Amino acid sequence: MGKPVFYINGKFVEENEASISIMDHGFLYGDGIFEAFRAYKGRIFQFNEHMNRLYDSAKIIALNIPLSKEEFKKSTVVVYVVPLPGMKKDRSIRIIISSYQRPSACILPGSSKMTQYINLILARMEAKARGVDDALLLDTRGFVSEGPGWNIFLVKDRTVITPSIASSILVGITRNVMIRLFKELNYTVEERDVVVSELFTADEIFGTGTGTEITPVIEVNGRKIGEGKPGPVTNRIDEKFKEFKKDNGTPVYE
Repeated sequence: MGKPVFYINGKFVEENEASISIMDHGFLYGDGIFEAFRAYKGRIFQFNEHMNRLYDSAKIIALNIPLSKEEFKKSTVVVYVVPLPGMKKDRSIRIIISSYQRPSACILPGSSKMTQYINLILARMEAKARGVDDALLLDTRGFVSEGPGWNIFLVKDRTVITPSIASSILVGITRNVMIRLFKELNYTVEERDVVVSELFTADEIFGTGTGTEITPVIEVNGRKIGEGKPGPVTNRIDEKFKEFKKDNGTPVYE
């Protein structure tokens, strides 16, 4: 892992040189948006999809971006670059169902990638305090929502199930790719409300995200999921995803 690199207002700087004004509105009040990209061998994965979500996030909180998408691609204000590990089959995680919930869309729009991450941070802290790897949050109705920075998928027989946008989730870029790839593999895909009991009866569970790609979940609240190891469907979609990302990157602008 190399040192993080920041690109701010036309200059590459190290972390200790990257700074913003103490009067910055996002720093004072937490109203801001961001986007995370992943690059493979110099090519940004799903670049247009990430840019579209960035601009949608801005529209939701009435934030004006004074650049077109194409201008933004060539003149980014801040870039934070750090190497990330790929998915390993031994990266299976154990999770808990958090006591914290994802707020409803009338409280905080979940479809906007905003800087309001405090309840996700608290959920992850709770998981660490209980000796597991991560947490899963429910929505305010009691249905399964998402993890801190990742979407969840369940496999039951040949049906793949994931919470819908009504469950206060961020509509993940990797999540959308998974749905597309599963349909290409002729799996039935359901986007709907998911109840907690479905977690315990699932054959397999895995999470998806830009930073983590695909992460098998082998335990929820101390209960083993399936065989307690990455299942065949998880492994199959991981291989399919590896094939997909080879041909779906945008060269980094020089």
